[in-house]
Amino acid sequence: MPDGPQPKNRLAYWSLLLLALILAGGGFLYYTSIQRQLYTRIDDRLKLVAALSDLAPSAVPTRGTAEQSFCERLKKAAAATDNQLQLGIYTANGELICSARQPGQNDTIALPRSIQSLSQKTVKTEVTLRGNGRNLIQPLSRDGDLVGYLVLQHDLKPIRKHFSLVLTVLLLGSIAVLTGFALLQRRLTRSNLMTIRRLTRAMDRAQADIEPAHFRTLKQAGPAARNLAHSYNGLMDRMADSLKRSRQFAANVTHELRTPLTILRGETELALRNGRDAEELRQVLESNLEEINRMAYLIEDLLLLSKTDLGEIPLKMEETDLTDLITELHHQTQILAETKQIKVALQRPQHPVCLHADSLRLRQVLLNLLTNAIKYTPEAGRVEVSLSQTEDQVEIEISDTGIGIDSEHLDKIFNRFYRIDKTDNRHDGGSGLGLAIVKWIVEAHGGTVNVSSVPNRGSTFKVYLPTAENSQQN
Repeated sequence: MPDGPQPKNRLAYWSLLLLALILAGGGFLYYTSIQRQLYTRIDDRLKLVAALSDLAPSAVPTRGTAEQSFCERLKKAAAATDNQLQLGIYTANGELICSARQPGQNDTIALPRSIQSLSQKTVKTEVTLRGNGRNLIQPLSRDGDLVGYLVLQHDLKPIRKHFSLVLTVLLLGSIAVLTGFALLQRRLTRSNLMTIRRLTRAMDRAQADIEPAHFRTLKQAGPAARNLAHSYNGLMDRMADSLKRSRQFAANVTHELRTPLTILRGETELALRNGRDAEELRQVLESNLEEINRMAYLIEDLLLLSKTDLGEIPLKMEETDLTDLITELHHQTQILAETKQIKVALQRPQHPVCLHADSLRLRQVLLNLLTNAIKYTPEAGRVEVSLSQTEDQVEIEISDTGIGIDSEHLDKIFNRFYRIDKTDNRHDGGSGLGLAIVKWIVEAHGGTVNVSSVPNRGSTFKVYLPTAENSQQN
């Protein structure tokens, strides 16, 4: 792959730019917030000092009178204030009379010699920013007349040095965060891209295999790359399972069709090779017709399952009274059971049990389970059918006193073409597809089917279907 900026890296660049904007905006808000808080604190201190000052307006001298004694008092007042403050008294005309600062205070700022420009408009206490100082100007009045101004000035140079330090820390911290984020992002991006490239090559080389090799991610790969690899492995497993089932399906179909075709060919060749009378030829034709019907049933079941896999068989859902349906099938299966002297018992509620279902498909399910129960139950056995209903589902139970099923087969009997005794089943006309069709129909209705069995004691199949209201909601 070519080096340089690629479309896949744009997200990384945009995320880096977004982080830089967030850091810049957050730093600006933090800096201005700290600055505003410090200025507010200084202003409150200036106002407090001005309020607590013991300099009465009556003591403010006019120009040239008692200046020295007043300045001594002013210096004494300054000694009790903050070491960053200096005080000054101005005449009503705005000319500086005297000023004072604490001993040892750096001469970083100085009060202006005149505030005449302010004296004309200052009629109330206000705080202003002048140069490197924060100034509070408080008018002093005597008998309603303006006699002067008290000026407090706070040195801002140390605070501005603090602001510069904070700004430097914010800038260096932001650069460090951006650099660390960029390096980490680059590492993760390169690891993810490496994983994607390896996965791409693996997909290009992937072939249909029953046991595909799983793709392993690097330890430093990100969650997205690991999820992608996990999805790929899951896809390959599903494809392998589908391939395995398809091959098994093809092998089973070939085997099921080859057996009756072999019988047909053998019997036909024997009939043509030897001289046969009409009765013998009739028997051959009847046997051939039986095998042809068996293949027709098999092909019909195969077509049904193939269409279900493709979703081409829509269910004709309608209001169905399951009580009437199971009663009708009970009468029909009693006729089949009479030849083996099997008693078929039915337990059902007296009231209708309604389902929103495909009645023809449900008939196919129940008829399949009932005929299987009769088929695998010895003579003079018993088959029981029960129907019950709860608040949210209907339960159909079909049990028999037949040969039963070993536990090793219980999880497989709903698989296609799975038969416990293939020879006997073929003799009975079974193809191993009936229970697979039963499972599809039940699950298509939103239900479940399961089986429990004890060898030589019988089997019990239970079908659970949602009631009419629940099936419509599903």
